[in-house]
Amino acid sequence: PAAGVRRLLVLDHQPLIDRADGPRGGDAHQEVKCLGLARLGIDTEQSVQRATLGHPGLIRLLNRYYASVHFGASMAFLVFVYVRGPKLWAHIRFLFITVTGTALIIHLFYPLAPPRMLDGYVDTIARYGPAIYDGRSAVGQLANQFAAMPSLHFGWAVLVAYGVVRALNTRWRWLVILHPAMTLAAIVITANHYWLDAVVAGVLIAAALALEGERSRRALATFGDDHPAASPQICLDDAQT
Repeated sequence: PAAGVRRLLVLDHQPLIDRADGPRGGDAHQEVKCLGLARLGIDTEQSVQRATLGHPGLIRLLNRYYASVHFGASMAFLVFVYVRGPKLWAHIRFLFITVTGTALIIHLFYPLAPPRMLDGYVDTIARYGPAIYDGRSAVGQLANQFAAMPSLHFGWAVLVAYGVVRALNTRWRWLVILHPAMTLAAIVITANHYWLDAVVAGVLIAAALALEGERSRRALATFGDDHPAASPQICLDDAQT
């Protein structure tokens, strides 16, 4: 059978490993590029995963978090802001569209395989479930599995946390930071992403904020003026119901 060729590249794009890896079907050979992170000093994903593999309950929790919370939490947040906060909505919509669109372009032109496809890592989702990449589920049929960098899981989680902190005045709003923290743990320990994938997602968010520039600052200033921070209520609508 035809084999897909996986080429691992270090950061200067010199070949590190070439190998045939499993049947792909037909006569096609697919080259998948992965970044080597040793030169950045952050190639600790494997050791972090190994330290947690002895705790299957934690692994299953992170698997579920990775598979279930990402899309649902992001969509619920967007609906919430759209319905309750039209002034904040324009700002959040711009960030989501800009970050997601840029990430998809990178995924298209520079596909990168996740660490779970490499030797030395454990595909925890394949081992413990839920089975989302087996080809039978909708995710498995539609998802681009060679879209490791940047991590939209982490990028969206950061945007949700950012939006919640902006939208609410209560001190409890800071608990939302647990969402990107849990997401970061999930994407690395399940071997679906490298640390660098999360870093690049953060860079895209910073770039989107900078791109919006003065428009973003004016929108947020107006939002803050209409709803003083001293109020412990949701800062979303001019009219209270």
